[in-house]
Amino acid sequence: AGILAQIVAYKLRLPAIVPLLLFGAALGQSGLLRPGVLGGSLQTIVQIGVAIILFEGGLSLKASHFREAPSIIRNLTTVGVLITWVTVTAMTYWLIPDLRSRQGFHIALLFGALMTVSGPTVVMPLLKIVKPKRTLATILRWEAVLVDPIGALLAVLVLTFIETSASQGFLLREFLRSLSIALAFGGVGALVLNKLLRTRDLFSNELRNLIVLSFVILIFALSDWVQRETGILSVTVAGFALGLLNPPGLREIESFKGQLTILLVSILFILLAANLDFDAMWALGSRGLLLLAAILFLIRPLNVLVSGIGSALTLRDKLFLSWIAPRGIVAAAVASLFSETLSHTTGYAVHAGYIESLTFLVIAGTVFFQGATARYVGKWLGVLMPEPNGVVFVGANAAARHLAEAIQHNGIEVLMLDTNPNFVSAAHKEGLPAVSANAISPDTLEEMDLTGFGQLLAMTPNEKVNILACQLWSHEFGRDRVFRVWLDEKADEPPEELGLAGEGHLVFPEEITLEWLQHHLERSWTIRSREIRDNEEFQEMYERVRIKEIFPLAFIRENKLTFFEEDRELPRSGIWIFLEKESNGGSKHGRSEKNRRERGK
Repeated sequence: AGILAQIVAYKLRLPAIVPLLLFGAALGQSGLLRPGVLGGSLQTIVQIGVAIILFEGGLSLKASHFREAPSIIRNLTTVGVLITWVTVTAMTYWLIPDLRSRQGFHIALLFGALMTVSGPTVVMPLLKIVKPKRTLATILRWEAVLVDPIGALLAVLVLTFIETSASQGFLLREFLRSLSIALAFGGVGALVLNKLLRTRDLFSNELRNLIVLSFVILIFALSDWVQRETGILSVTVAGFALGLLNPPGLREIESFKGQLTILLVSILFILLAANLDFDAMWALGSRGLLLLAAILFLIRPLNVLVSGIGSALTLRDKLFLSWIAPRGIVAAAVASLFSETLSHTTGYAVHAGYIESLTFLVIAGTVFFQGATARYVGKWLGVLMPEPNGVVFVGANAAARHLAEAIQHNGIEVLMLDTNPNFVSAAHKEGLPAVSANAISPDTLEEMDLTGFGQLLAMTPNEKVNILACQLWSHEFGRDRVFRVWLDEKADEPPEELGLAGEGHLVFPEEITLEWLQHHLERSWTIRSREIRDNEEFQEMYERVRIKEIFPLAFIRENKLTFFEEDRELPRSGIWIFLEKESNGGSKHGRSEKNRRERGK
């Protein structure tokens, strides 16, 4: 059910939490799935799952993000967290009469801490659907990555405070003891794990990820055995510390943990949604809805307005940021775990259920309400990006630069990637944006800001590099938006088969290989552009294509770029970018046009 929900989310471009919540609730209410039969094992499953998820969250919490982040991101993850925690706690304590006691205040304090989290598993899919402008997307993306482990860490600290308060007279001493144990196990565990990962020939590379996984469970279990409820904090600290130590193979570890997190999220959320007490949620009534409204319309806007003081954001930007704050899977899993824990703690059994009920109410409210309206709100505020149509070029050789210049000249954004510094330097001199980077490295894809870019064209002389680049970038742009040029006109496989394999659609006429372009451009042929306005002009160009007097390369209609493919019809209007012999007339752009402008000046 969990994996099916993930597939549905992918196909419908929804945050995964939406179908997971619906599937889990439907299975639970129908009686097909009964998590209660697991008994105490359910808490064990949730504990281990949350431990691994938070370890992965700690691993993704990079110290460099704080140094590099604009001031508003740092404010949202520091001052903003404090504002959300305090205000949600106060509103919960005031609106829910049953919580107006010492134990009730502690429940409100814990719920307030849980409401500080957001989460990339919810925000990232939402950003792909909504597509706000680059600055806003960056702020929301970084806030989601940073605030998840911070909020979870705060919630664990509050639970530790409650546990020590309920069971011990020496509150501060026990709280500090629990915190010290968690920090010690997390820190020492990370150091030992780092040493193991750096020791050569101790184990095969295939075992690296499993060793890290087993260590996470070991750290969690040992810390919890010494002091209850410290294991979650320990693994979060261990993840953060291991990220700082940066052992060999950390990228593969993060990738493995990311995939494992998706699996665990799928399992946990189905179980937790199926186990929900809808009667308890319904019993919250109007006061629960008032609390949800306060979080949506008062607390989040206050957070953004205070955090955005001194920033360059407009009021429209701040209003949009105020509207995007969905709670995610970490909040759900931690709330269920803490609710179960406190139900066995003296003095808290009566109130413990409020944590889970209130958390799931806010999750459902923010995900469904904000998620369904985010694009309309963004459009109304005028903060959405146009459809990403920029082209990333893999390869900055002369042929690629000629084509990139033609595309850029006609108003389409381009970016060139190459590992050859001479090519990158040449691109800069010709006014083309270029970066010295390895296009087939996942690090490049993760670190680059690709807002506004939606297509990739691989134009290196190495076919394996071109195919690998298309396969990697297809995850970002989609399989139908990655392309490569012909290197060998005698290729056996038709372009559509290669495209379906995720290896990139082959573009340009078959005889126009990269070698042909490198040999003929600026010698006997050049790249030109012409706007086709009527059927007569189209027929003229079509005839020239038929007799191979010109070769079409790309087309621009309504500011949207498409590359020529053998099986596509030629557009009857718009801008054509094509190859033409130097001797022929036409509206030429590029270097010659630049020279004419210079002479005119």
